[in-house]
Amino acid sequence: MPLTPDEISELLSQPLLGHLAVVRDGKPHVTPIWVYYDGGSFYLTTRLSRVKGKALSKNGRVAISIATNERPYRAIVVEGEARVVEKDKWELLSKISTKYGREEGERWLEYAKKEPDRVAVIVEPSRLLSWHYGRGDYRKQNEGLSMETKLGKRK
Repeated sequence: MPLTPDEISELLSQPLLGHLAVVRDGKPHVTPIWVYYDGGSFYLTTRLSRVKGKALSKNGRVAISIATNERPYRAIVVEGEARVVEKDKWELLSKISTKYGREEGERWLEYAKKEPDRVAVIVEPSRLLSWHYGRGDYRKQNEGLSMETKLGKRK
């Protein structure tokens, strides 16, 4: 059984690294990222001069995976469209960075403010898969059952 929206929110509130997949020159490119979830959308940051920034500028179709490190493993995979966010950029970057440690995040943010091509990116999910291996989801996947998860916006 896929994770519930509350289980997804709990998982994504943890400071787990995500892995962002973009398409670069027709090939997949995966990068570890900080990711922030607000109950419906996913946010990350990059610089437009970096590989992922250039790839996102050409093709916004992305995937993000996030998983726990302990058993029973829980994980999500998000597919969606990424776009640069200008409104409230620094507020979003603060939420992203301080999720991974307030002091380190605040230091990083001061440094990031000096980077002229630093951007916040929103990913609106078009598809979300989730699973919890402690509930038999591994067997369900082997049987070809979908782990597609309905995601409603939290109020």
